[in-house]
Amino acid sequence: MGKSEDKDIQNLMTALQKKETAIHSYTEQIRAFNDPQINALLEGILHNEMMHKAEIEEQLERMKG
Repeated sequence: MGKSEDKDIQNLMTALQKKETAIHSYTEQIRAFNDPQINALLEGILHNEMMHKAEIEEQLERMKG
């Protein structure tokens, strides 16, 4: 694997860590709010973050071969 691929994997790992942090944060915010409209919004964002995390994991798996 070349330097470029190593850097790409490193960047994906960083992005994955950030997605995990975001998922945790949105989950905590949903627990903190009692407003159904705010929670619906946060749940939608949380769902997107979870989908992005899965996509990053797929790319990492592909690149690591």
